[in-house]
Amino acid sequence: MHITVRNDLDEEQSRILLSACDIAWRRVTQAVTLTPTQQVYARSAVCAHLLDIVRHGERNKHRLASRGVFLICGLLACPDCKYVQGRPLQTSGAQIVF
Repeated sequence: MHITVRNDLDEEQSRILLSACDIAWRRVTQAVTLTPTQQVYARSAVCAHLLDIVRHGERNKHRLASRGVFLICGLLACPDCKYVQGRPLQTSGAQIVF
């Protein structure tokens, strides 16, 4: 997966983010078949979500990748719910916090 990393990350953070995004994306695509539209949305959501987590100090690429996969699982489980980064996913009776 190719993403552009903003300049506010140092080299180590950028490397960790890219690696975590790649791991997460491989896990998702091995388990689920996404439409092209879902792929674009999912990649964007995962990268933005993980970027925020890296900015808050996470440095373990495997934990980051797991968080990315969890995000996609939540989005696929609630296709009618609107995801707003940084907020819980609202369902008909619960909230999913990423």
